[in-house]
Amino acid sequence: MKNSAPNLTETFKTMLSEQLAAEKKYFKILDKLTKAVYTDELRLAISPGETDIESHISRLSRAMAAVKQKAQVASSAIDEELLNTLKTAAAGKTTSLAKDLTLLEIFKLIYTLKVCRYDSLYHMAAVLGHEEYAMLLEQCSKDNQNTYAYLNQISQNVVYPEINSNS
Repeated sequence: MKNSAPNLTETFKTMLSEQLAAEKKYFKILDKLTKAVYTDELRLAISPGETDIESHISRLSRAMAAVKQKAQVASSAIDEELLNTLKTAAAGKTTSLAKDLTLLEIFKLIYTLKVCRYDSLYHMAAVLGHEEYAMLLEQCSKDNQNTYAYLNQISQNVVYPEINSNS
């Protein structure tokens, strides 16, 4: 039996395309979710402008054009599951600290995944000799690390203390 090892170039292109599709979906939902959030700090943290998501979409588009990859609509199964979980958690017109706590944990999962994904894309791009795009992808990873750290600060300094003071 022949061992069919994955092709790194094709894997890279597929991951780029899936990540671009995911970023576009995250952009849409985060923009809508700012209305579903109770605390001002969390609302600011998830706003698309604050998360650099538009820059990530631009960087991914540039990298895809360089490797001649067409965009696809489908994001990865993990991203789809997180998007669905986020929609479910945000459902309803009321806002509350409890809802913020749930959303905060989901956002942290999303940004953890994004950091991992961009790190993988960065390393693949470097191995494939796409140095310019490797640096752009590495910057996306750093942006997402910063957003994750900001979400942790909001947990520690805003949401948890406010929940504690209300109990």
